[in-house]
Amino acid sequence: MRKKVEDVIRDLWIAINENKREVRTSEVDTSILKELEKQGFIEVHGDKLKLTDKGEELGRKIIRLHRLTERLLFDILGMEEEIYEKAACSLEHVVTEELEEAICTLLGHPKICPHGKPIPPGRCCVNHEKLVKRIVYPLNELYPGDEGKLSYIYSRSPELINRLMSLGLIPGRRIKVLKKFPSYIVQVGNTQIALDEEIAKNIYVIKPYK
Repeated sequence: MRKKVEDVIRDLWIAINENKREVRTSEVDTSILKELEKQGFIEVHGDKLKLTDKGEELGRKIIRLHRLTERLLFDILGMEEEIYEKAACSLEHVVTEELEEAICTLLGHPKICPHGKPIPPGRCCVNHEKLVKRIVYPLNELYPGDEGKLSYIYSRSPELINRLMSLGLIPGRRIKVLKKFPSYIVQVGNTQIALDEEIAKNIYVIKPYK
C-alpha cells in the first residue's frame, strides 16, 4: 500500500505543480483516495482534490529521488531509458536521506533529469555539501587539459541547446578543455568550439573521462 500511495502522490505532484492542472477525485482509485485523505496528504473539495503541505513535501521528495536516481543510472552506469526508468520507479521508495545527498553531491547537484525535467533541489544543494567527491562538474570548473564525457546541458532555451548540439556538444561525447581565457575553447572530436563563461557554467561534464 505504501508504494501505491507514494506513486499516486508523485503523479498528483506532477499534475498539479508541473502540468498546472486540476485533479478530480474520479482520477484516483477510491481505496487509495481514502488512504491519502486519512494520512493527511490530500484535501477533497467537491470533486476536486489538492495536496496538503504534507502531501506537497512528500511528492517533491519522491520526484527528487526518482530523477536523481535516473541521473545516476544514466550518467554513471550508462543504462538505457527503458531500464533506468523502471529501476528509478523502484528505488525512489527506498533511498535514504543520507544516500540521496551522497548521490546528489556525487553528481554535482544536477538541475535536470535525463529527460530534461527539473530536479527539485535538496538541502545539500542549498548548503553545497561536498563530503562526497564529485565526478560531475560544470565546464567552467575544469582547467586546460582536463577532459571528460559531456553529461548534459542545462538551459531554459531549447534554441540554445539545439545550437550547442548542432556544434557537436552532445551528451555522451568526449570533451576536452583547451583554453579558459579570454573565452573557453573546447574540443569535441575534431572540432574546436569557443564558449563564453555563462554557457560553460551550464554544461556538465563527467570527470575523469573513462
